[in-house]
Amino acid sequence: MDSFISKNGEITSKDALIAEIESLLNTFPTASPTALSRSVMSMLSGEELEHIRDSLLQKKESVIVRNKEWLKGFVND
Repeated sequence: MDSFISKNGEITSKDALIAEIESLLNTFPTASPTALSRSVMSMLSGEELEHIRDSLLQKKESVIVRNKEWLKGFVND
């Protein structure tokens, strides 16, 4: 797949973004691993794939923050 420059100035490709999205999805606990259809995902634009990736990164960050807050609840002052 052709490379392009993302909104963050990184040189990437649709295939790289799809792989990153799949990897991010597999960081969330599920019953089975996520496997994306490359042919279906490649129909999306680079901007759409970036948006999906960025949304997953925000969700992952939110989960980390919630987990830290939960763990802090066990700390005695």
